[in-house]
Amino acid sequence: MGVTMFRNLFLVLVPEPAARVVHEDDLSTTAIVPVTSADEAAAAAAGGWDLVELYGGLGIDAAAAVVAAAPGVPVGFAGDLGPSPAPVVLFEDPAADPERHRWRFGSTTVMAVPSTGDTPGVAARLVAEGATRVELCGGMGPVPAAAVRAVVDVPVATVLFGFESLPAAAAYRARFEAAVS
Repeated sequence: MGVTMFRNLFLVLVPEPAARVVHEDDLSTTAIVPVTSADEAAAAAAGGWDLVELYGGLGIDAAAAVVAAAPGVPVGFAGDLGPSPAPVVLFEDPAADPERHRWRFGSTTVMAVPSTGDTPGVAARLVAEGATRVELCGGMGPVPAAAVRAVVDVPVATVLFGFESLPAAAAYRARFEAAVS
């Protein structure tokens, strides 16, 4: 394992408390933290993160609370969608094994996929298994989201960042691009 350059926090709305998971790759440590409320999300976000993303129905109120709790940190969320019976969250890790890097938090599944090109097939399989919404990491964006939407019949969302987060998100991306080049 190389030196961790990025500390990411993925907050996932769940109905009941659950244990966090930590996913590491050569560039980052990502804490996947289930939370039951916007207040819990804000409390988890106060802690030296480089990036925070909200999933599973954490909408505008939670995003606003997290922005206030983590000033200067890019905070993204997948829209004000509300909870879904069985959402899936997909993020990219080139070294991922989608079966080994798959976690369940109640009815929510979080999974790493090796590439954005794999995302539509993985999403289609998860929807066939009962997923009711697909949410994509902010590192993927709308192009993979459109590809996923073309192959599934459930809502698809991607994490986007508000105007207040754009300078910090751009700085994060510049650091990321420098680290992988």
